[in-house]
Parts: sequence; C-alpha cells; structure tokens
Amino acid sequence: MDRRAFIIAGIAAALVIAVAAPFLASGNPDGLESAFFGIYGAKTLTGDELDEDAAALAEEQVVEKTGNAFAYESPMPDYTLGDLGKPGEVAAVVLGTLVMFGLVYGVARIAARPGN
Repeated sequence: MDRRAFIIAGIAAALVIAVAAPFLASGNPDGLESAFFGIYGAKTLTGDELDEDAAALAEEQVVEKTGNAFAYESPMPDYTLGDLGKPGEVAAVVLGTLVMFGLVYGVARIAARPGN
C-alpha cells in the first residue's frame, strides 16, 4: 500500500469512527468536569443529575481560591453544533476530525521540508 492510499484509508477509518461516536458514546461521561462537580457536591459519582446552584457555587469557590476567572465560549460546546441533536454531534466530530487531520498534515509537510 502506497503512502497516499494509507493516508486516505486512515482518514476514511477516522471518519467512520467520527460518525459512529455520537451514537456509541455515553450520555453521562466521567471526565474532569464530572469529577470536579463530584468533589464539590454538585453531582453524585454515579448519577447524571447536576445541581445547577451547587455547580455555580463550586465555580465561584474555585475563582475565589485561585483568582483565576478565565472563561471562553467554545465554538462547539459539548461536541455539538447548536440544537441539532445527533446530526449536530456528528457534524461537530467530523469537522473536528478533518481540522485535526489538516493541522497534522500541514505540520508534517513543514517538518518534512529539506533542512528541517
């Protein structure tokens, strides 16, 4: 298999996974945000209910302790585009996958130049 076919096969496999991911992923992931809210009592370890008031209080406490109030608006919050449901999730994951492939490809091309 030549390099071009290998890259195309890799992109195709990644896009198949990207399309399937929103349907296979847990609706209640156990990531850093979940752990943070669990530590501050806004959420139970195994539950999916978030106490919004306790979550806001937890965030205020952290800002008080650290002095860090950095915040930004994500272009694709929670891996979705607007209120499109599953199609929005699929579009966000596919778009993110293509952007990452583009970035990696660009960096690889720059790194592969003679003299680097």
